[in-house]
Amino acid sequence: MHQFIEDLAPLQHVHATFAEWERARHRADFFATCAFPDSHPVRRILADMGHDLLEHRYAADEVIREVARRHGDFRTWVNGFFFEHPKDWFQPRGDKYWDCPAISFGRGVKRSHTLRLAGLGSLRAMETGGKRFAEAVAHLVEQTRPKSKPNLVKKQKLFEKDCRRLDRQLGRTQVDRRDRLNVLLCLRRGGLPTTAGALVLRFLV
Repeated sequence: MHQFIEDLAPLQHVHATFAEWERARHRADFFATCAFPDSHPVRRILADMGHDLLEHRYAADEVIREVARRHGDFRTWVNGFFFEHPKDWFQPRGDKYWDCPAISFGRGVKRSHTLRLAGLGSLRAMETGGKRFAEAVAHLVEQTRPKSKPNLVKKQKLFEKDCRRLDRQLGRTQVDRRDRLNVLLCLRRGGLPTTAGALVLRFLV
């Protein structure tokens, strides 16, 4: 039992970063789908970012399957989620990780091509969440399956490259004017001069 707990402990941390990544990934996709059509560069970059980390999910899944082969199948709670089988830990599940609805639009439906600040924050969270998940898996694999690491390094570099693509694209993306005005108003009420508030807003978005 002691060895089982030791084998499972690092996987609990990796799962926490996976849950964060899955939630951020779906939330970013939700806001991007509301704002942009399928052909928009932001939508394509987000799809690429999700694909970049598939190998990391497979690697984490293989590690927990190895734990199950050594100790037998098990049911458990981890990070607030209940799993019937070890193989379910690193599966994308809307009923577990999503906190906003799945959405789709028919052809010809016009989109605003502007992001709300919440949407912009979600896209940024996808970057940071993905990096944390990739780093956690890389550390896990380094300890348990070092032969898999070179491929993970390559995939993580692709993810970081796509993050830079997203940064450039967001620099050309408009933020909803209502949100910009609300931020300026809040800063003004807080005593910050309007010119300084404009500089803060420019830094944020």
